[in-house]
Amino acid sequence: MTTHVAPQGKDFAPVLESDVAYCKRIGYLPAAHGLTLEQNDIIQMVKVPIGAIVTDVTLMTGILGASVTADVGDGDTQDLYISAADVAAASVTHMESVGLAGVPKTYAVQDTIDVKLEGADPADNVAIALIVGYVTGLDITP
Repeated sequence: MTTHVAPQGKDFAPVLESDVAYCKRIGYLPAAHGLTLEQNDIIQMVKVPIGAIVTDVTLMTGILGASVTADVGDGDTQDLYISAADVAAASVTHMESVGLAGVPKTYAVQDTIDVKLEGADPADNVAIALIVGYVTGLDITP
């Protein structure tokens, strides 16, 4: 058996705590939003800055209707974090992975984390909340 040391281990300079920030942002569409939602609508919920590494995503919805599902992703991959979540009833859905192939995505440009409503026409005037946790100031490039 071999023990391997990660770059932040004892043989390397540690990441300075002041250089790394963990942020949580909440995007919220209130129940009385007045929008007419349709199948395949995309709602841009949370902005992420250049260099962000998303580590946590939680989707919370009211009753959006029978056969309605939701994806959570970004401008490149609409279901990067959550795919086809059942939101026919009030629900809380946590992210399924940390990105493509299990490798966290580092954002090279500013983007938004979005909710895409699929499956059937969603109910109007239903609250949708998205909580996104991300790290900035950390380079995890392999």
